[in-house]
Amino acid sequence: MSIIESIILGIVQGLTEFLPISSSGHLAIAQKLFGMNETGFFLEALLHVGTLVAVCIAFRKLIVGLFKGFFSMLGKVFRGKFSLKNAEPEERMILMLIVSCLPLFLALIFKDKAEMMKNSLWAVGAALVVNGIILLICDRLPDRKRNAANMTLGNSLAVGFMQAVAIIPGISRSGSTITAGVASGLDREFAAQYTFILSIPTILAGAAMSFKDAVSEHAIVAADIPSYIVGVVVSGVVGFLAIRLLQYILKSKKFIIFSIYSFVVGAAAIVVGIVKGV
Repeated sequence: MSIIESIILGIVQGLTEFLPISSSGHLAIAQKLFGMNETGFFLEALLHVGTLVAVCIAFRKLIVGLFKGFFSMLGKVFRGKFSLKNAEPEERMILMLIVSCLPLFLALIFKDKAEMMKNSLWAVGAALVVNGIILLICDRLPDRKRNAANMTLGNSLAVGFMQAVAIIPGISRSGSTITAGVASGLDREFAAQYTFILSIPTILAGAAMSFKDAVSEHAIVAADIPSYIVGVVVSGVVGFLAIRLLQYILKSKKFIIFSIYSFVVGAAAIVVGIVKGV
């Protein structure tokens, strides 16, 4: 694998992991265009690590607050003084994040079928078109007010369910979960924050599965280590910038930009996939 190829894939991963245009869908398309072999499994795992670092840096203050809230909650539980009704915002958010992760176990059942979709350009393209529709819906939803202090189990389950759906290559995890959060009553900016924090265990799980596939396929190549390092750095830097860009765009309800993009790329992938039979 060349340095140039790892740079391109790092940019693709960094942009599409957080911008609502589907990282898995774009990586599937990129892999088809570049004709990548199993070597891509290990690089994909490392690219996830790069974007994970980007999230941790962008939301470091919130993450520190959640860690403090977690230990505070544990102390209350052991003293028999904890209740969801009187929980601090950080404590409540931690519990809601745990609930949002539960639907991921259902996603594991369909993981293999979702992976198979990556081999079909037209299928990935169709999913991108659906993604564009989801983003259009998000722009048209009214502003809501719920945040960490008063979000409900319904909010967390709605977000978690759409996160499970987003294992389909072409469906954006950030776009679908933000839409689900706003639709269920969350404030837009908080929905984005919640989604980014929720991405931490999701990205870790994705990296772990890709690493497992790389090991089982003997896809780790020592000669490609410089390319691996470059890919991680690029995905991390671009991922951080993508987070800041999405936060800016979300305030102005301009998801239509990404919706149109998803429609165009999706339609192109469908046409190329049908014509070439891939």
